Amino acid sequence: MDQSTDECARTVAQAVANERLEGLAVSDESRRIADRYIVGEASAAEVAAQIRERYGIQTP
Repeated sequence: MDQSTDECARTVAQAVANERLEGLAVSDESRRIADRYIVGEASAAEVAAQIRERYGIQTP
């Protein structure tokens, strides 16, 4: 099931809040990537992969 724009925005807001609780900040570029998820241009998996790639994080 596809998420609505509001649901996607809440998901991203929660992720950003979690980062802040950990004492971290979400970069403008990472936020731009996440915004693509909110508007339905990319899936959550695609956004996660792009952000991992941006930071050089490899997954098995």
